[in-house]
Amino acid sequence: MTNERYLIVSYFLCAALSIALGLLVYFYLRRPFASVADTAPGRGLPSLLKRLFPCGFVLPALLGFVSVSYQSCDRTTYTEIVASRGYLVEKNQEQLSSILLYILFAVVSWNLVALLILRFAHDGGEGPKSRQRNE
Repeated sequence: MTNERYLIVSYFLCAALSIALGLLVYFYLRRPFASVADTAPGRGLPSLLKRLFPCGFVLPALLGFVSVSYQSCDRTTYTEIVASRGYLVEKNQEQLSSILLYILFAVVSWNLVALLILRFAHDGGEGPKSRQRNE
């Protein structure tokens, strides 16, 4: 396999892997989050959160994938990039690392959303200021 063919194949495999990882995390967390989202105050908020939840993992995974650039200070042209298989493997590893990092940020962000939901669901939809007035 030539380096050019390796670049094309590995690029599309990383793209497919990023989508698959985003979906895998979504399918693993969708039921626990759905039960948390059901406790959210308001009528439309739980369904909105459930609809946004899959996008909240697939899009960050794709953003992690496209955030890696093959150009660098010493390699600016396509022929310089394709010249070294080691460089291509290094960029693939960087893409996978970036995908996982972006998914980690997405998980942390959705955990913060879940904490806020549980906080306001516990108060019956009242904020912290109205609770202080009642005490």
